Amino acid sequence: MSNNVILLLGATGYIGRHVERCLKSRGYNLICPARVQTASPESQEKNVVRPILDLSNPSSLNEILKLCTSLSAVISCVGTRTGGINDSWDVEYGVNLNLLNFAKQVQANHFILLSAICVQKPILEFQYAKLAFERKLIKSGLQYSIVRPTAFFKSLAGQVKRVVSGKKFIFFDNGDKTACKPISERDLATYICDCLNNPDRQGKILPIGGSGVPITPKVQGQILSKVAKKPYRFQSIPSSIFPVFGVTIKPLTLVSNRFKDLKEFIRIGHYYATESMLSWDPISNKYDPEATPEYGEDSLEEFYERFIFNGMKGQDLGSHKFFN
Repeated sequence: MSNNVILLLGATGYIGRHVERCLKSRGYNLICPARVQTASPESQEKNVVRPILDLSNPSSLNEILKLCTSLSAVISCVGTRTGGINDSWDVEYGVNLNLLNFAKQVQANHFILLSAICVQKPILEFQYAKLAFERKLIKSGLQYSIVRPTAFFKSLAGQVKRVVSGKKFIFFDNGDKTACKPISERDLATYICDCLNNPDRQGKILPIGGSGVPITPKVQGQILSKVAKKPYRFQSIPSSIFPVFGVTIKPLTLVSNRFKDLKEFIRIGHYYATESMLSWDPISNKYDPEATPEYGEDSLEEFYERFIFNGMKGQDLGSHKFFN
């Protein structure tokens, strides 16, 4: 491949797909490794190659040297799909560390990491794993940009079908305990790609949310009901249900890794039910909506409209489908 090559990890994921699309529109040459074949061998894309690599094996990355010997930048959008304890450290830390070492080996000019705003108040394994790698990246000597987005639009789409079918919108406690400034996948991808040529976003940790006022779960339900043309009906569940479940299964975690992960999933659910996805002010000991940077033009209401009337293509909810 020619110069101006970017190594993009996580191109098959939700945000990574949009980052790839944005980079291609700007004329970059891309290397997008994957664990399995994502396209037929006969299909060829201009300026994009997709080697099949085991990213958990550091030596497998040397296969990339057959494609290029230098990189303009590395962008990592990889992340754990489950939030399990071992998976978090294997992916959030291990895979990214392999990638960082390779980036240093080929003297990449820039390393852009997609992280998450929730790491500012860590209590979960995936958060500790993310932070451990962030520290490695900062100390690596490479130019870096660490992007910490708030909630994705998709993470607020788990109850769309539920409300459309006439069921109640569910939130925890009073529905006002948490808030976020959600950002669309398109706006976030553009923000990430702009880090390549914006000195103000280099050598920094970058919390970022979408435009507009913070949205609580209660307001989210109101917006969704309005778009779905359904009466706003809600059901409240106490967030204390999570610790109760955790105590119930605790004895089983002593004999089963599966239940250790289940307990971690319960802790993750409790975290998102009780913590806002906004910038945290350690001095005032509270979340600060005003200090949460905004970017983009897409609105959650427009996202819901597209989701409802155009279908779910490209919006596989996975773990975001908390309520059926």
